[in-house]
Amino acid sequence: MTKKDLPKYVYQDRGYVRFIRRSHNQSIMMKEKPGTIEFWEHYNQLLAGREPLTVKRNFETLILSYYESDAFKKLKPRTKADYRKYIGHVRDIWGKKDPAKIETHHIYELHRANADRWRQANYLVQVMVVLMNHARLIGLLKKEHGNPAKGIPLFKQQSDGWEPWPDDVRAEFEAAATPRARLVYELCLGLGQRIGDVLKIRWDHIRNGAYDFNQGKTDKPLLIPLTDRLKAHLAQVDKKGLTIITDPTGRPVQYRTIAGEMRKVKAMMKHPTAATYVTHGLRKNATIELYESGCDDEMVKAVTGHSGAEMLKKMEDRSGRENLLRARRPHETAWNRTRRKHECFNSCFKNRETGE
Repeated sequence: MTKKDLPKYVYQDRGYVRFIRRSHNQSIMMKEKPGTIEFWEHYNQLLAGREPLTVKRNFETLILSYYESDAFKKLKPRTKADYRKYIGHVRDIWGKKDPAKIETHHIYELHRANADRWRQANYLVQVMVVLMNHARLIGLLKKEHGNPAKGIPLFKQQSDGWEPWPDDVRAEFEAAATPRARLVYELCLGLGQRIGDVLKIRWDHIRNGAYDFNQGKTDKPLLIPLTDRLKAHLAQVDKKGLTIITDPTGRPVQYRTIAGEMRKVKAMMKHPTAATYVTHGLRKNATIELYESGCDDEMVKAVTGHSGAEMLKKMEDRSGRENLLRARRPHETAWNRTRRKHECFNSCFKNRETGE
């Protein structure tokens, strides 16, 4: 091949060709065969003054690519934070390894090594499924290799999840709580939502005696009637900012701030196991109360946003329900509680359907 057959700035050099442009201090070996698509892509990058970076086939490259993907960017902020936490663990142990050399038994061993924390171990496998799928998309893993993280049996939940708060714990917490901790408690109990959604509730989300919003985790639109108890409590709360829960200056509060405040209250309580009851357990209390008031599965889903019946079945299962029902507080008679909740639910759902 003569110089006439090569494009501008390209010269033969020891069996390869070299891009030389002295005005830009460029002298770069081109190992692609002249005339190929890869050659012209490299040539155009050099003309533009950019030398393509060498792609390393390792988890570091895979992870950085995934963080730039649309799939990651579309995740909810809380989910992104969780993914970064577990991906960081993968990065620490396998950062320099080639994803193509990771087989199912490696991920299985990683899963088993974290058996003492079954929830985290399962999440780690789920994140690996996502990462290895992205590896296939960007060519770090061949299609015929499949996804080595798929098919790994996850650990089964060792209990019915977070326990609902029993009567004595609730009574002592209500007496000991700071005003803000008590407000968080009442919102969680009265609305049955996750703490992340509770912290985002704005005053203008509450209209016509109901909380109208899109659930953070599921993005489901929900309309939840306020209980009489929650209405009475909110009537005593000063409106300091856009959100109901704020700091002293009226600004929204982060989750870790509230979590720390709730832990401090429980640490001061005399109940020996108060610290074991987490805020998410109040969501279970709310679900139990809905069943007690006569709501069926569909009505409970409409409030809590549960997508499947498995968790609801655990709530309603008679063998386990005798223990769960003891967590309720008998503030009202069953008849009055049922009548008022049904009237409230029926009114709200009617308004939503008709637009009144």
